[in-house]
Amino acid sequence: MKIILLIGIAGFFGTILRYGCVRTIHQLYPHFPWGTLAVNIIGAFLAGFALIWCRAKFPDYEEYFPIFFVGFLGAFTTFSAFALDSARYFLDAQYTKCVLNILLQLFTGLLAAGIGIILARFLVGNAGKIS
Repeated sequence: MKIILLIGIAGFFGTILRYGCVRTIHQLYPHFPWGTLAVNIIGAFLAGFALIWCRAKFPDYEEYFPIFFVGFLGAFTTFSAFALDSARYFLDAQYTKCVLNILLQLFTGLLAAGIGIILARFLVGNAGKIS
């Protein structure tokens, strides 16, 4: 029960941070979902980095990892907003924006997660293997 409560608390903070980031970026650049892209890239990087870092530095606390991964990052990143934006562009016949959004989300997310993993492996050395 303690883990579930902590996941919920972490989710609260991830949600509030996502809302602030997305809203701020949307006010600056309103014609494309750059805020959603930004939080998804940051979240992908953090997930890749934290997977390696936490396993290497805190292996005895793996039961607490869902607090960060499921709670915080699950709330901070937003697949549903990405899917909704893409569907809206498609249904509004804005095909270029639709394809651009899908490709940017997919490739930058994979790249960010990969960079996070590589950076963490570099920092932790041989302890950074994914098993």
